[in-house]
Order: sequence, then C-alpha cells, then structure tokens
Amino acid sequence: MFQQEIAFYLGEQKQDGFSGIVSQDNLFFVLETGSGFSEELGHQVLDLVKEKIKQSPINNLSSLENFIINLIQEKNLPSGFSIATGFLKDNILYLKTTGTGKVFIRRKNKLGLLIEGNTTASGPVENGDFFIFSTDNFFDLVGGRQGLENTFDQRSPTEIIDEITPNLKAKQDQGAVALFVNLISVVPSEIEESDSLSLRAKRSNPFQEIATSTRSAGLLAMTREKIRFLWSLMRNSKKTLTFITVFIIFLVFLWSVVLGYQRRTNASVQNKIKLAKELISQKLSTAEEVAFLNMDRALILIKESKEETNKLKKEVPLRSSSFEGQLEKLTVMITQVENKILKKEQRKYSEFFDLTVDDKSALGDRIYLDGETAFILDKRNLPAGRQGGTIYKLSLEKKSLNKNQLSEIKSANLVAGYEEEGFFYAKGSGVYRIDSDGKLKKIVDNDKDWGEIIDIYTYNGNIYLLDKGKDEVWKYLRGEDSYGNKSSYFESGQAIDFSSINSLAIDGSLYLAGNSIIIKYTSGLRDGFKVDLPESKPNFDKVFTSKDLEKIYLWDKSKGTIYVLGKTGEYIEQVNSDILSKGNDFVVYKEEIYMLVGSKIYKIESK
Repeated sequence: MFQQEIAFYLGEQKQDGFSGIVSQDNLFFVLETGSGFSEELGHQVLDLVKEKIKQSPINNLSSLENFIINLIQEKNLPSGFSIATGFLKDNILYLKTTGTGKVFIRRKNKLGLLIEGNTTASGPVENGDFFIFSTDNFFDLVGGRQGLENTFDQRSPTEIIDEITPNLKAKQDQGAVALFVNLISVVPSEIEESDSLSLRAKRSNPFQEIATSTRSAGLLAMTREKIRFLWSLMRNSKKTLTFITVFIIFLVFLWSVVLGYQRRTNASVQNKIKLAKELISQKLSTAEEVAFLNMDRALILIKESKEETNKLKKEVPLRSSSFEGQLEKLTVMITQVENKILKKEQRKYSEFFDLTVDDKSALGDRIYLDGETAFILDKRNLPAGRQGGTIYKLSLEKKSLNKNQLSEIKSANLVAGYEEEGFFYAKGSGVYRIDSDGKLKKIVDNDKDWGEIIDIYTYNGNIYLLDKGKDEVWKYLRGEDSYGNKSSYFESGQAIDFSSINSLAIDGSLYLAGNSIIIKYTSGLRDGFKVDLPESKPNFDKVFTSKDLEKIYLWDKSKGTIYVLGKTGEYIEQVNSDILSKGNDFVVYKEEIYMLVGSKIYKIESK
C-alpha cells in the first residue's frame, strides 16, 4: 500500500489550446492540446475522465489503453494533442503516453525516462518512487534533462513546485503542465493485518480437519445411539412394527447425512479450486504485465503459481474426473503464460535428407556448415572392399550430395569445410584437407604442445582448433600452398579455464560455450558480452553462428531446446522440438535449424 504525495504545475492557458490534469482514484492524467480546442472543451474532457474512472475500472495495461482510446474517440480530440497518464493497481503502475507525453521516474536518486511518444509500459513500484507526468512543453521549459536532474532531490512534490514556480512563471509558460507523484509505502493497521491474515488462513485451508473430525465423531455417536435404541426394540416382539418403521427412518436419516456430508465436502473442494484459480489468474496476469520491465519478478510469479497448483493437487481428493479436469486446466493455463513470457515455441520438424539414399550403412557423426554446403562426417561407414570413412558434402539449396571416401577419415574426430574443401582432425595424427578434386593432404602435423582438441572451425580459410587441455584456441594462418605455425588466438592474459567449454563458433568475433557458459572475444580480447537467459541452469552442448546470421544459437540437448540470442547477447526466444533431444549435431542456414540424427537430417520449421 502506498501513500501518494501529489503536486502539479499548470502554466497559463493558451489562447488557442488547453492544458489540465486529473489525479483521482489512483489515476494520474495530464492533457495538453493545440489549436482548435477551447478551454471549455478541455474541462469537459477532464470531467469525462473523472466520471469514466469511476464507471470503468482499470485492471491491466490493455484496459488503460482502451480507456484512453475510448476517451479520444468520444471527445474527438484534435490532432496535436498529448497525454501522459498512469494508473496504480496492486503495486503495479500502468503507463500510457501519446503525442509528446513523457513519464520520468526518480528511483534511489537516479532519474530516468520511462516512456514517451505513443507507448505503453507497466512495472512494480517501490517505496520512494517519484514520477513526473508531463509533455515536451514543460520538459523544455524546465531546462530539459539537466533541468530535471537539478530539480529532483529528496524534497516532497509540493516543495519542488514551490521552488520552480517563480522561475517558470517568469518565462513563457503557456500550456506547460506537469503532475508530480511521490509514492511512500505505508504499513497497514493491525486490524487490517489481522483481517488479512484471517482471510488468508481461511482460503489456504477450507477443509478444517478439526471440524471434519468433529462432524465424523458426531455422526458416529448418533449412529451408536440409534443402534442401541433399535436393539432394545428388537427385544420386544410386540414392537416389531415400530422397529421396522424406526429402522426405515434411520436408514433415510443415515443416507441423508452421508449424502449431505458429501455434498458439503464437494462444495468446499469446488470453492477451494475457485479461490486458487482466482489467485493463480491474478499472479499470471501480473506476470505478463511486468515481464517486459522485470523478467525475474515474472518468473517468480509463475513459480508461485505452479507451487499453488501442486499444493492444491495434494489437498484436493481427486474423487471425480471433474476435479482432476479443473486442476489440469490450471496447469495448462500456467504453461501457456510461461511459454508466452519466455517466448517458448514448440515447433514441428520434417525429414530433409536421408544419407542412406547413397549408402545404406551411412551414419552421420558431426555436421559443419560453410555457406550453403553441409559437411557431414561418417567415420563408421565401411565402403565395400576396404576400411574407411566418408565425408559427405550436401547442398542445402539443391539437395545434391557428393562424398569423399578415404581410409584416413576412419580416424577422424572433427570435420570442417571452407568453400569446396573439406577438413578433418584425427587425434594423434593432425589436420587434413581434401581439395575440390578429392585429393588428401595433411596440412597440420600432430603437435606435442596440443592437449585435448575438441572442436575445429575455419574462417577466411584460416583454421582454429579448440584445445580444452591447454585452455587455448590455436590459430593457423593459410598461405598460398601451406599453413603457418600455430599461434594463440588470445591476447596476453585473456584466456580462461576451458574445463566447461565444449564448442566454438566464429563470425568475426569468437564464441566459446559449454555447460551454462558463453563467452565472446573480439580480436583476441574478451568482449563485454552479457547474456540474461530466463532459465537458471542451461547446459549448452553447442554454440552456432556465422557471419551470414544475425543471431546466436545455443543447443541444450537435455532440455530439447535451442536458445536464440542477438549478437549483443539479448535474449530473443527459445525453440523447442522433440527432435532436439535426439540429435547428434546441428547447423543453422537462413535461420532454419538442421538437425543431424544418425543417417538423417531434419529441418525444424521456422515461424
């Protein structure tokens, strides 16, 4: 609960235009119009705002936006008008601006512009938050951003208005308008706390065990008394008719008591589900509203909703499919909101290509993409007549397939490609190149300085080896006929512990990923690259990007998920598909995901 300290500044009215404010029923409203709108019409608009806020309660951001849209249409506001408005409900502030409307906030002595122009936003408020609802006119008059910085301090809205008024009145302040709102948290009275706690207690446990056991004991005691009475009647043969009559009455009584108890129990269960649904719906609605400004808070609300549902499942006896169905609907509702907030998408997939059309024993181990050509390593394939392995070259545009079968490929661990050339690394041997004519050449000998080479990448013809054992990325520059000596990609002091790293990608910058880590380097120096994923503990099996893509893709096989980021680390979405938990490796071409699963390549449908 917040106490509102409110003050406003209103300059002289324009000869042809109007400015005004409304502060009523948790609504903060600032209006400025241009030519073609009289002061009388302006006051009519303000009166309508006051009337409508009483008749049309605002519950979320969309209802605030509809409130403003209906107001504009009903009063036929002329072009050039500006509005800055906010509505406070349950510690969430919903904001809307149009025209040159602006809303500023001072939080913990820091001033910031929340929204301006034709924009909406919402978020939780904190104790001491100070808001200014205004337009460009007032903003320019007070001296812009620096003027607001100089004005804002720890004083109340009234004290600030008292100070700035003489200076602003000395200027041309026609049409200037601003509403200052300071929100101070207040502690509810003990009575209100007691009532609130009582209400929560009633809601959290409508099945009072003591009351239930008392009713059960009472019913048992009544039953015993009736049995004793009937037994005494049975001992007297003259009262047989009376006994039969009483026995029938007793059965009717017992039937009505039992059924009545069941009805009351079912009614209590139904009421408990209803209360839980209302609470969960409120939490989910708030989660959607605050997700843009406060993702952490939104995820907490979703977690609380799940906990409330699980608690309900334990407390409610699932005696009927009706109860079970209602609880299942709650679970589905939570999942839908969670997917919407986290931008989770469950996508379908289809078979794109089957390597067995060329060789029925084909079995892909790894896949590498250069341009539109996928290089697929099959080291277990056994061509007829000799031991060996295969590197397939698959055109993703034409679906055409070529291959190189060589005995040396049998020992290959990693595959790469550049233009028409294929590359592979064989542990204990070195790096080999297969040229466009299919000729094999060792281009990098096995190096005693290597530790554990776990990934290979080519960029501009150069070769990069990810060495987990030595916490290094070795770079080999391409010459006319050969490759130069190795050098460390990193500048001095920039390397890190590679114990969790398992994957490498290059688009000009270099990305390392593994476990829950992703790190970006540019020109050998660590980049200020920060990722804020909604999942707390991802487990990255591979990172993929290229100079042709605008996004970064992180594969978590255990979750069957690929997280999609922007090149500066911002979270975009996550793609979910059953095939993602079954694959061996993946690449992305034109923002479409291709997953290698044994002998087949599957394509996951795009949006």
